[in-house]
Amino acid sequence: MIGHSRRSILYVPGDSEKMLQRSAGLPADVLLLNLEDGVAVSKKDHARDTVVQALDEVDFGSHEIVIRINSPDSDTGRRDLAAVIPLKPDGICLPKIENKNEVLAVDDAIRELENLHGIPEGTVRLHAMIESASGVLYSAEIAAASPRMASLVFGSADYANDIRCRIGEDRQEILLALQAIVLACRATGIDAIDAPCFDIPNSSLLRRESKHARSLGFDGKSALHPAQLAVINHVFDVSPEEIAWAEKVLAELDAAEQRGKALSTLDGNLIDNPHRSAAQRILRRNKNSKLNIED
Repeated sequence: MIGHSRRSILYVPGDSEKMLQRSAGLPADVLLLNLEDGVAVSKKDHARDTVVQALDEVDFGSHEIVIRINSPDSDTGRRDLAAVIPLKPDGICLPKIENKNEVLAVDDAIRELENLHGIPEGTVRLHAMIESASGVLYSAEIAAASPRMASLVFGSADYANDIRCRIGEDRQEILLALQAIVLACRATGIDAIDAPCFDIPNSSLLRRESKHARSLGFDGKSALHPAQLAVINHVFDVSPEEIAWAEKVLAELDAAEQRGKALSTLDGNLIDNPHRSAAQRILRRNKNSKLNIED
């Protein structure tokens, strides 16, 4: 599943056996089985046991399965890792990461568990949540901390609380953080995942946020409810117009190459190698999206 798109990342409460089972049939690219925020302290052990049982018994099909553990510095977080790694989830989501050393410590812990349980090293990927001023400032080093890194996931609620801002509908208050996360991900070749829309019934706001995130370069967006998945998948999917443009760009540049030229024009616009790269990326993304559906 690792090579597929991460358009939509659905938070699934780890203490709900019903939701864990239901999530297997939902159109999310990634299922984030949540043991951290959203699970009462008194139910942490129950949630861990419920997720372990689901990993062992539920057929999640082609979904990418990621477990959001509690703070890896805590006893609870360490117990989370020890319990879920033997079941070989696709990834572990690390909450509130603020520097590369936190990532490296988890990398070492997972490597030990992989070796202990006969799992090839590097099998389990890492997704780091950026939820604070420090996390944003050090997002580039966090993204580059380990070959296991698969994505940075923005947590806007904790971030806004940390920097003491109020996020408006245009999200200008968090624009710097959004761009910093995208830059860190593009520099390291991993995915950038936007924060969820908290106004769950407001599909128009969700669409605006999703379009804004995609325009900035994000690869996908988190969802708090299954009802949000259709909008997110549609916005982050490749459109027929994009596919048609990409195919025309490649055809025109290939023809120009045959004429001994490195650039050409398409619909009156100059195109060259950056446009070729963009076109190839669009077609790869379209292929990955199809794999999500077909699998």
